[in-house]
Amino acid sequence: MNGWDLFTWFNSAVLAGTAVVIFGFFLKDARSILTGDRSAIDDGQVDVLLDADPEPFQEDLAPALEVLERS
Repeated sequence: MNGWDLFTWFNSAVLAGTAVVIFGFFLKDARSILTGDRSAIDDGQVDVLLDADPEPFQEDLAPALEVLERS
């Protein structure tokens, strides 16, 4: 076995290890999503479905809606 074979096996092992870790993080997040448990989610994150305020967007759309109503 030459150096390139060792390099390939080493990199394959590193990639497989990181894939297992990433899959573990995915399963952790998937469990909290499926059970509805939001305690595992960092408080600094924004949930756009729950935390979004539509008021600023409606104010920006007011001129466009007026133009649409006239046409």
